[in-house]
Amino acid sequence: MPSYLARTGLAVFAMLLVIAPLTERTAAGSALVVSVGTMDLPALHEVARTTLAIEVATVAVTSVERAPDPPATMASAVIQPAPAIAPAIVPPPVQNDAIVLASWYGPGFYGNRTACGQTYTPEILGVAHLSLPCGTLLTLTYGARSITVAVIDRGPYVAGRTLDLSNATKLALACTDLCTLRMQVGR
Repeated sequence: MPSYLARTGLAVFAMLLVIAPLTERTAAGSALVVSVGTMDLPALHEVARTTLAIEVATVAVTSVERAPDPPATMASAVIQPAPAIAPAIVPPPVQNDAIVLASWYGPGFYGNRTACGQTYTPEILGVAHLSLPCGTLLTLTYGARSITVAVIDRGPYVAGRTLDLSNATKLALACTDLCTLRMQVGR
C-alpha cells in the first residue's frame, strides 16, 4: 500500500511538472490557463514520467515564508457580533381594509406541511401571509365573490405581493393567477 501511494504521489507530482510549463497567467494574474493541446492522457503520462526523471534532480526546495505574528492589539480585541441579516421581503404593515395583490401556490407544495402545521392539499381553504398569526381570519373579496379564510402558511416571497392563495381559495374567488382583491382582517 505505501508503495502504491508513493507511485501515485510521484505521478501527481510529475503531472504538475508537465502542466506547470504549459500554463500561463492571464493579464489579471488571477487565473491559470492550461493548454495541453491534443495530447491524450497516455501520452501525457509518458511525458510526465520522462519529465519526472529529468526534473527530480533539478527540483530545489525553497524555504516557506512564515506569516507575520499578529499585532499585540489583536489579543485584546473585542469580538463584535455580526449584524442581523434582514429578511429578503419585508412585509408592509397590515391594514384592516386594504386592496392587495395576491398570487396562488399549488402543485409543487401539495403534501408538504404548512407553517401552521397542516398538510397542504388542493382542497384546503386558506392563504399564506408573511406576518399575520396562524389562524387569523381574512375576508377576501374579488369582484362579486367573497370568502372568509384563515392564514395557514407563510408567504408570498415575491416583492409587491401580500397573499398567496391556496388552490381552493383561488377557485372559490374565481381569481386569475395574479389578482388584486380586497382584504379585511378579522371579520
